[in-house]
Amino acid sequence: MAGRSRVTRESIVEHARRIVAEHGTAALTFQALAGALGVSKQAIIYWYPNKWELIRDFSLPELKAEADVLIAAVKPTASGAAAVERFIRALVAHHLADLGRFRMLYLAPQFDERAAVPGTGELLAPIHAATSSMYSALADKLSPEFTGAEDARRLAVAAHMAGIGFITMVALADAMDDPMAHRIDAMLDALVALLTRAPAAAQ
Repeated sequence: MAGRSRVTRESIVEHARRIVAEHGTAALTFQALAGALGVSKQAIIYWYPNKWELIRDFSLPELKAEADVLIAAVKPTASGAAAVERFIRALVAHHLADLGRFRMLYLAPQFDERAAVPGTGELLAPIHAATSSMYSALADKLSPEFTGAEDARRLAVAAHMAGIGFITMVALADAMDDPMAHRIDAMLDALVALLTRAPAAAQ
């Protein structure tokens, strides 16, 4: 097989996305990447000594793409309830379209101890920038009439967490081949109804 001169970090990440999209996260191995690229496994390891570094380069562009989707979703809204609804529906639709991508972005880092070692600050800065932009976009749409005594940004973060939790449960049911008792669209409607109740009115 050819050596490392035939591959780049960009080509490895591109093929990683294809493997995850077509075969799921479990299929993403250095051996699979080597086979897809027609190079030796050592050529992959040259660029990515461990899987965590690959997950990092795979995930950051995906997080930025998520932020762009959510910012665009809330932009035309004129009320807090409408903003929350569009935010949640856009988040869920974006990730249900590609559960493999979602698992790489939100679940895979939890299973690699290197995600929390010293030196990850360089990675965390762009992550925080991306998440901050999506939170700010929603928070700016939440008027005092909607938020009541609650902090708008805290509500925005909580809404995102709720959406990610929803997707996680759908992904779990999918992985276990155990369909949920309720239709996903009906559960999404219920989540939206719950989150669009203004805190001030709910008290």
